[in-house]
Amino acid sequence: MSTTDARRPVPAAPGGLRSRVARRPLTAFLVVVAVVGWPLISVPALTAHGVLPGGPLPEEPFALGTTLLVMLPAALWVTAVTDGPGAVRALLRRSVRWRFGAGWWAAVLLALPVLTLAVGLATGQRLRTGGLLATLGWGAFSVLSAVLLVHLWEETVWAGFFQGRLEQRHGFLPAAALTAVPFAAVHLPLSFTGDLAIDRLALAIGGLLVLGVLVRLLVGATVRGAAGSLLAAGLVHASFNAANNEGNLVDDLLGGGQPSLYAVVAAALFTAGALLALRNRR
Repeated sequence: MSTTDARRPVPAAPGGLRSRVARRPLTAFLVVVAVVGWPLISVPALTAHGVLPGGPLPEEPFALGTTLLVMLPAALWVTAVTDGPGAVRALLRRSVRWRFGAGWWAAVLLALPVLTLAVGLATGQRLRTGGLLATLGWGAFSVLSAVLLVHLWEETVWAGFFQGRLEQRHGFLPAAALTAVPFAAVHLPLSFTGDLAIDRLALAIGGLLVLGVLVRLLVGATVRGAAGSLLAAGLVHASFNAANNEGNLVDDLLGGGQPSLYAVVAAALFTAGALLALRNRR
């Protein structure tokens, strides 16, 4: 099933800005993100090391601002220039597409946290049952908040606009790998807020690239299975973060089990299972 909607090229004056954007939509998007988005998301690193005044600042507002104020408007603008207003409406409709089957709903909401817990328990971690209902309730609230505030719009950009275009041209695997590079690069400045030791930075950059490829494969498989829904993409992205990040749901359930490696294994299993299910369905 195609993950992108049919597009109709919009005529533009030869040699003008709109013509250049229409010819190279992904390049135009990346230029906007590099020129406007990178400086914005780099502010916490610059203040942390005294390049800008202000001292240590929280990263979240700048990451959120980069998504909502730079990347999303840039993706919608490029889509409008390249394919017309109808394509923008089609992209936004996919962001609220909720009819994609009960099985896929269960998968995007539950599979990654449950698989990550299972991997952690299989390696000797223990489930912390004290305050279980409160932990689950707070975890569900955190996932929902993350989807509404950032991941739905982040995946409208990456899964709906960027990766979808590449998949039409190059296929599933190349599109995921190619999208992983700018996807990781956007997050790169956040790695510079802490210690600037070369070995730590090299590990952080390598980890971003590996996670970038994994997340793009995970999200790409989900979009294919969930009838092109970008809501499903945002949900599975948020559930991966809930499974992967320290201080989130799975980490709390394992009592500080540092679940990143378990989540990577879980995401690989989920992606392989999703692609197998899609192959059998076809």
